Amino acid sequence: MASTENQRSAVKIITAVAAAAIVWTSVFSVSAQAISNENSTKTDTKVSDGLLVLPNGDAIVSNETSTTDIDIIPAVSVDIKVGTKDYKSYDVPRSTVKDALEHAKIKLGEYDTVDKSLKAKVDDDTKIKVNRVSFKKVVKTKKVMYKTKKKKTSSLYVGQTKVKTKGKKGTKKVTYTNKIVNGKVTKTIVSGTKIIKKSKKKVVLVGTKRKNYRMLVNNPTSFKTKSSGGKGTFYDHNGKKVAYKKIVTGPATAYSAQVGAYTAVGSRVKIGGIAVNPRQIPYGSKCYIETPDKKLVYGYAVANDTGGFVYTSSTVVDLFYPLESTCNTWGRRTVNIYVLA
Repeated sequence: MASTENQRSAVKIITAVAAAAIVWTSVFSVSAQAISNENSTKTDTKVSDGLLVLPNGDAIVSNETSTTDIDIIPAVSVDIKVGTKDYKSYDVPRSTVKDALEHAKIKLGEYDTVDKSLKAKVDDDTKIKVNRVSFKKVVKTKKVMYKTKKKKTSSLYVGQTKVKTKGKKGTKKVTYTNKIVNGKVTKTIVSGTKIIKKSKKKVVLVGTKRKNYRMLVNNPTSFKTKSSGGKGTFYDHNGKKVAYKKIVTGPATAYSAQVGAYTAVGSRVKIGGIAVNPRQIPYGSKCYIETPDKKLVYGYAVANDTGGFVYTSSTVVDLFYPLESTCNTWGRRTVNIYVLA
């Protein structure tokens, strides 16, 4: 009899548990349907990423450690822009930016960026911008300019140059890496260079030999001059490159005067002062005077005087020397008068 009573008790317990399970299933089904009817005018629900998602976007999450708790994550509307596309609204659970992108089925590439932290929380009207980023390599062939080496030589005069070895350009392949954001190149860097053909250096000989010139009297006259511009250039007796705006070539004589005498412009006479026809070479002009063969040099001078020769046109310039003996040594010679720029 005792055995029979125990068997009956076991059957009752099993029956009670089964009944309870049927009742819980019904309650869960009715609760889910009630929640669905309360949050949406639609009756359909769907499962997304393991969540039961209601038509309005709310997500139902069951607590695995409990048979009675059900959590509802409210839905929010966010705007997401991907690349060059326009913003588009998505109903997603109120969670993080990362969850919102996953819920909207927007996958991020290796280099893609988001204008917000992936851990940031989203709310209604949150705007998320996804930039599509990629890198593309471009290879171009370019010329390599040759270098020029200057080499001094005493076989050439100062101011003379000669090309000893012609330069040759080389070639190289340059790899550029373009950063492309939303279809546009935003940055380019040189990521590699490979020489295909080496360039050949150009060698230019530069003269150092001084010409055999002389001055009858040391002329200390000097002033700053331009090294470029004007109508042309020449090299003075010191090897300096000087620009000029015109050259007057013709006979030159020499004159002297008492110490302290005045010139036509009111300055005192001194070496480096010259008399000219002011209609041909204006007063105050800075000049450089030498014979065409450069063997006799008067040097730098300033047009500050004139003389009776302007009426006979027998001379283009009269050079001042302190001593009459020096004037006699000069005599009458053809010179080049560089009117400096």
